Amino acid sequence: MHSAWETIRQQLQGKKIAILGLGMEGRSTLSHLQTILPGQAFRVCDINPDILGQHGRESAMPGVEYHIGPDYLKGLSDADIVFKSPGIPVSVLEPLSLKAQVTSQTDLFIRLYRSQVVGITGTKGKSTTASFLYHLISSAGKKALLVGNIGMPCFDVMDQIEGDTIIVFEMSSHQLQDMGVSPHVSILLNIFEEHLDYYPSYEAYQQAKINIARWQVPGDVLICHSASPILRKLLSRLDIPSRVLGFGPPDPGYAAAIVRDGDDFLFDDGRQRIRLEGAAGLVPLPGEHNLENAAAAIAAAIVMETSANEIIQAIPAFKPLPHRLEYVGRFGGVDYYNDSISTIPEATMAAIKALPSVQTLILGGKDRGVDFHGLMHYLSGSEVDNFCFTGDAGRRMRIIAEALKGFRGKRLVGPLAFDDCVMEAIGLSKAPATCLLSPAAASYDAFGDFKERGERFKAIIAGHVMT
Repeated sequence: MHSAWETIRQQLQGKKIAILGLGMEGRSTLSHLQTILPGQAFRVCDINPDILGQHGRESAMPGVEYHIGPDYLKGLSDADIVFKSPGIPVSVLEPLSLKAQVTSQTDLFIRLYRSQVVGITGTKGKSTTASFLYHLISSAGKKALLVGNIGMPCFDVMDQIEGDTIIVFEMSSHQLQDMGVSPHVSILLNIFEEHLDYYPSYEAYQQAKINIARWQVPGDVLICHSASPILRKLLSRLDIPSRVLGFGPPDPGYAAAIVRDGDDFLFDDGRQRIRLEGAAGLVPLPGEHNLENAAAAIAAAIVMETSANEIIQAIPAFKPLPHRLEYVGRFGGVDYYNDSISTIPEATMAAIKALPSVQTLILGGKDRGVDFHGLMHYLSGSEVDNFCFTGDAGRRMRIIAEALKGFRGKRLVGPLAFDDCVMEAIGLSKAPATCLLSPAAASYDAFGDFKERGERFKAIIAGHVMT
């Protein structure tokens, strides 16, 4: 047995273990714990009465006690340890006065491997940055694994980890909120207003995010955006002992920085000064925000002892992730872009800045109470002519737009069902122009996630424009 699994086995043997939430991470946790603790009983607690059928199980697994449906929390009453899945808000547990230790797959994993982990979080950009960093260091011949919120539960790779393996870990706020330990190297890209349907306040969301740095120790490294007042404020309260490297605009308040100098990136941490000539011009990602994401990843790669030459050679081969300013194609002289990942106003504004000649913009989705006034004021002064709204968020956006003088003369359509909204956008887009899906809102009103929404957008384009 892998030594890490043996450590976990010793910690959990003989305990009453409950798995709270049978999503991807919950299923992974249950499967691996059953392997290392044969014969031990487990409980699974999930509010969804159809959760077993959704995962292709014809019947419950032997040795597992299921608490499914409205009374699912009763299964936690006498548990010794609760493995909470990321999608379960902490507020669900607060009224229960549990005696059990509440932990998570992520927290346990980081405690075992923190010295090998580069953790990446941010409201936006974390998947791109994590994937880009993994590409840079693996292309340089280093042993590396990409795990976490990107779609790979960390327990699933433990058997592949060796002493020199670098673990690139994309971390959501939901994973971070339960953490009592931070990675050796942490990247904190940004914090914007998000997930207000999950957290009691924006402040609570910020506190979850900052856990990526909260528990760092001397010798650790934090890479964060040097121009973010929110990050500066949060870090000033923590007084963490790690070495802080800034990316973005030069800032004397940070011990080191990686900045863009024309087509170059310049890294200077006071110990070494490295110019990556032409590297910024090679980044195959549109927009200033993506150049900043790339800068953060490059800084981490340098910290992990990747040479400038290795980084420069690897950059052009990076394949951008889907649903992030994804170019669908040009049809009838109109360029179509899928930016379904943009679920907050700041991401949509970054997309408009990144793409030239956006004529038609598709906005809206699930309303989670985010403030859209700043976005609509920005769009009122933009060159976008056509706005197609969908969902409750789109309804509220349109109300704000109708009260702004800058929208006079612009075309406002909807809110409509998503498919109808896209069809209207196609009809309004006249060459030469760009039609952009960048909703500034979550997808859960009509779709399972942003990926499903993006795929639906591409399917509609394929069916009505490409033919």
